[in-house]
Order: sequence, then C-alpha cells, then structure tokens
Amino acid sequence: MIESSTCSFVMTLSENSSIPLCVDLDGTLVRSDMLFESTLMLVRQHPACMLKFPFWLARGKANLKAQIAARVNLSSASIPYNEEILAFVREQRATRKTVLVTGSHQSIADIVADQTQAFDQIQGSSEQVNLTNSNKRDWLVQEFGENGFDYIGNDSDDLVVWPASRQALAVSTPQGIARTSGQDFERVFETDDFGIKDLLSLIRVHQWSKNALVLVPFALDQRIGDWPATFAIVLAFFAMSFLASMTYILNDMLDLQADRLNETKKHRAMASGKVPLLVGIKAMIALGIAVCVCAFFLPAQFNLILVAYLLSTLWYSFYLKRVMMLDVCMIAALHTLRIIAGTLAIAAAWSFWLLAFSMFIFFSLAMAKRVSELMNLQAAGVEKTVGRDYLVADLPVLTACGVATGFISVLVVALYINSEKVSEMYSTPQFLWLVCPILMYWIGRLWMKTGRGEMHEDPIIFAMRDKVSLETVVLMMIVVGAAAFV
Repeated sequence: MIESSTCSFVMTLSENSSIPLCVDLDGTLVRSDMLFESTLMLVRQHPACMLKFPFWLARGKANLKAQIAARVNLSSASIPYNEEILAFVREQRATRKTVLVTGSHQSIADIVADQTQAFDQIQGSSEQVNLTNSNKRDWLVQEFGENGFDYIGNDSDDLVVWPASRQALAVSTPQGIARTSGQDFERVFETDDFGIKDLLSLIRVHQWSKNALVLVPFALDQRIGDWPATFAIVLAFFAMSFLASMTYILNDMLDLQADRLNETKKHRAMASGKVPLLVGIKAMIALGIAVCVCAFFLPAQFNLILVAYLLSTLWYSFYLKRVMMLDVCMIAALHTLRIIAGTLAIAAAWSFWLLAFSMFIFFSLAMAKRVSELMNLQAAGVEKTVGRDYLVADLPVLTACGVATGFISVLVVALYINSEKVSEMYSTPQFLWLVCPILMYWIGRLWMKTGRGEMHEDPIIFAMRDKVSLETVVLMMIVVGAAAFV
C-alpha cells in the first residue's frame, strides 16, 4: 500500500521504537551517486588515474570503490542532500536508532554521517565487500534479524532488501520504482523526475546560438543560394552544436563542486541533482554519435577542426580553466575555431580581418564573464574563486584588459573597412563606417553594465536577451545591407 497516511505510519513506528530505521545513500539521502561524484573528482585532480580503472575493476567493484575513495577527499565536498529525507531521519532519530547503510565506500559514508549528524550507526562497502543488493540484505538481516528493521531505498538494487524489512519505504519519482516494482510500500517520498526542459538545460541548447559563428564565413562570402554550401554549413552548425553540448556536460561534471558553491550555477541540471550523472553520461554518448553522423558528410579539414575543438576543450576542462589568463585566451580561441570551422566547411576564402576581430572581441567578452563572476563573489563576501585562479583584487586589471581588447576589435573593423577587398565586395562601402560607432556604443555599454554588476555571468546570453543588444545587431545588419545594395 503506497502512502497509507503519514499519521498511521508515525503511529506504527511509535508502537515499536526498538526497530531501527536503515537508510540508503545514493539516490535516497543524496540526490546523486557518490561513486560517480568521487570518480569525477579523481579524474579532475589526477586524469592519469583513468588508465588504472580497468585494473581496479578487474578485482571487483568493491576494490574499485576502495581505490577511488583512498585517493579522493570528500570531507569538505558540497553534497546535494535530499532535504525531505534528511529531515525525516533526524525526526525519527529522536525515538529510535538510525542507520546509514550504503554501497558507497565506508570512508564516504563516514563523511556523510559527519556532515549530517543524523545517524547512530554507519556501514558502507569495504575493499572486500560491495554492500549492495543481496550483500546489503544479508548484512541487515544478520545485524537486525529478518523483518527487524525498516528500510528506505530508491531503485532496483533495493528490491532484494525491502522484502526482508518490516516496513519498506521508497524515494521515487511518480513513474519510478514505487509504481513499477510491484512492491508494497508503507510510505513513498515522491521526487520530481527530470523532463525535456531539464535535458535541454543539460545540453545547453540556448548556448547553440554561439555556433551561429559558423555561419559568418558563409554570409561574408555571399554564398546565399549556393545549395551545396547551404547544406554543408547547416550540418556544420549542428556538428559544432552537438560537440559543444558534449563538452558542456563534461565540464559540468568536472565542475560539480565549484558550481554548487556558485549562486547561479548551483541550479544547473546535474549540480542541483535534477538530472542524474548517469543520464549525463548517456547524453554525451548520444551527442557523440550525432557529431559523427554530421561529420561523415563534411570535408576532412572541417573534421580536423572538430577534433581540435574537442582536444582544446578537454585541455581547458582539465587544466587551463585553473590558470589565470590562459583560460580566457582559450575561451576566445574556441569561439574563433567556430569561424575557422565555418570557413573550412564551405571552402571559403580566408579572412585575416575576421579572425583578428573574433580573437579580440571574444577575449573581451570572456573577460566580462570573469569580471561578472568576481563581482558576484565580492557581493557575497568571498575573496577567491573556487576552481579558478582569480581573486576579487584582480577586478581592476581584468576590467582594463577587457575594455581595451573590446575597443581594439573596433580598430580591426576600421582597418578592414579601409582594405581593398571591401571596395570590391560592396557597392557603397562608406556606409560601413557607421558600424564602428555602433560597435563602440555596444562594447562601452556592455562594460558599463558589467561594472555595475548588471551583467549575466555569460555575456553572450546577456546579449541574446538584452533588447538594446538585439536592436544594435539589427542596426548593423541594416548598415551592411545598405553598403551592399545601395
């Protein structure tokens, strides 16, 4: 019987306070999987350890957990607890014994118990025993007897444990284990399942707008009406978008701890626990397949840029993001790679001016991103970023660098307008000079917004949602159109 009533449940418990309450960890007490969490932390700190995983796993999953736990310190980790379950356990502890029994390694279970202060007894996996499925059931029966304990779990691994308990309790989504298992539950703690909106947030569909940079060489080369080029550039856009989404998911996994300490990023799909880490891994695999399908129809040179983009992103995720200034340079380079990808996808002519402009403008935007993050930290009374090598004291220097490179990008545009190529491509190139003051206005306004603390931590997302920025883009398009056709 699911959800018989909270009152009758509490009365039943009070009738036999000697029955301990045993609580699972992964997916029950926490909205995550601690094996995945600790593995990701180890991969971020020591990527070479990935080569050892198969050898550790060959000696059993319990050994794998022990080896990872021995190399990772989660004592100060930000763990996404299920607050409803934690409150329930603390309430029950007032009248009976509470036990944390988990497949996670004993050292991780001890850390959780120390953080929550909600358990009288803690039992986790050892190097020899993986405390899941029948192993967990056998330990509980040996410790408390058949039907001598109440148990809260959340997934199929617990199906062998619940029948041995006096009362079965479950943490489940509306369509989850409580509905599909056939098990009778004394009480079900319902959690929200992730939906399409959460998946779209996971793969950052809104960030695909950045890949519109792939289309820039197509537009500047005036290839509209060239159907083979149109087909190629559309495929290139989706290939870059799928690949970027892959890297966003990987970056989010490696940044879980830092994101949970950030007021904005803590709401991300995996950092908040809305989307399980395993779902994130499956999404990465699906996106990788989609990238390969698109790449099959595109030139080999474009595919080399895809590989370069992936390797650069991995380098950024594992190392460069923690090195001041180099992280900003790589962000600018990754945006410029999108333009190079668009050039190679349609075999367009190379433009030194376009590449120079993109490096300067995207360096400026990346600086605005860092300045915005630091200003949020400053407002919260924090002096140093987590996972990045920046201090609040760096704000004046970063701001100066960002403003300078932003206006240098306008100088590049001015030099481009004065080149012979522009005279050949546009019937009235004099109109293009209007682009310079428009750009100066937009860049100046963007940095004024940043300095006032009104900037979104991603300036490109800010520009997409900002009415004035959109009006500026339309105005520049009108100016370029006038230069081409008037």
